[in-house]
Amino acid sequence: MLLQFNVTNFMSIKKEATLTAFANASKEHEECLLHFSKERILPTLALYGANAAGKSNVFKALTCAIMLVRKSNDMQVNSYTGFEPFLFDDSEDEKTKVDFLFVHNGKKYEYGFVADAQYVYDEYLYEYKSSRATMIFERTNISDYKFTSSYKHLAGYKDKNTANKLFLCTATAWNCEETKDAYLWFVEGIDTYDQAVIQGNQYLAYLDQNKDDPKGKQFLLSLLKHAEINICDYEFESKTIDNVPFSGVLGFQVDKTITGQLKQFRLDTIHAIEQEDGSTALCRLPFDHESKGTMHLFAYGPIIMEALEKGRTVVIDELDNSLHPSLVKYLIELFHDSDVNRNGAQLIFNSHDVSLLDLNLFRRDQIYFVEKDKKGVTDIYSLADFSPRKTENIQKGYLQGRYGAIPFPEGGIEW
Repeated sequence: MLLQFNVTNFMSIKKEATLTAFANASKEHEECLLHFSKERILPTLALYGANAAGKSNVFKALTCAIMLVRKSNDMQVNSYTGFEPFLFDDSEDEKTKVDFLFVHNGKKYEYGFVADAQYVYDEYLYEYKSSRATMIFERTNISDYKFTSSYKHLAGYKDKNTANKLFLCTATAWNCEETKDAYLWFVEGIDTYDQAVIQGNQYLAYLDQNKDDPKGKQFLLSLLKHAEINICDYEFESKTIDNVPFSGVLGFQVDKTITGQLKQFRLDTIHAIEQEDGSTALCRLPFDHESKGTMHLFAYGPIIMEALEKGRTVVIDELDNSLHPSLVKYLIELFHDSDVNRNGAQLIFNSHDVSLLDLNLFRRDQIYFVEKDKKGVTDIYSLADFSPRKTENIQKGYLQGRYGAIPFPEGGIEW
């Protein structure tokens, strides 16, 4: 579970920006909170702000850091890290810093690094075995390492690392047990999704990999039922092919698997349609005839199920895209329901749907605002900073500009 994320000097984020999942002292919605040791953790965080304010850049920073961990061991010595600094002043000559505080396999870690497009300059990993952090390693000036006496054997891995790789990943690749759990959180404990992924074929690959597991199908059909989507069943088939067939065949999609094989997928939904005589007929519909919202629910189904089952943190850019506000609220409430969310899953998302700005749905510390100033610098702050009353109409206050992070377009146009 993610406890806190900090990022400095990345794209529109110049000064340090913080997303924290630590709950404040407020007693509101106590029933939805997650717990680790004596700490109270938020199950969801929602980000609001104007277009181009930098909401997606927060998610891009998360994605870039996570993917650098995942791909570090596969990088060549001349590979780029993928980090882009703030570009509107001389900060482009500075480095990006990221820091994660998280829990995985019952252990609390702090991990972070400082990097530019070419090199990793600083890096560190601490474990909280008590209220104080225990250093596992520190790295400075690209290749200077520091280990405490308990972890001095990690020095044997430093010569295997390169300037553009993360020591966390290099040590884990050489079977270092002390770095393994922290590394695995980035691999299996958190995922980010933008709309290109949601609208892609990832859900078809999931259906293919899990076509013999009835649990996934049961969850997806239950999700559709609770969302009042009139689909009672679906049929899925896949086969390996040698060549891409004519693309105009309805219901078929072609994708390349991880192994490089070409696979052809067909997905049909089954609708229970009431007839004139009162009877019910089952009607088949090619999946590409379904609405964008239904397609998105199919995509979200596997993501949400695995998050709830494995206690994963999922970060979704524009969760409300093509979905009715009531459906978005339903997805959020799955993470707030302690009977459903039994393993510490979290949902972090951004949205423009102001109807969700409701203190009956969220605590005040769950809502964040993202605003960009005239210098192009993104600022992130919590609704809790304004100390609104529990009875305050947050939606109305936001639209009136009380909390900032909202555009006020002027009328007219010139050309």
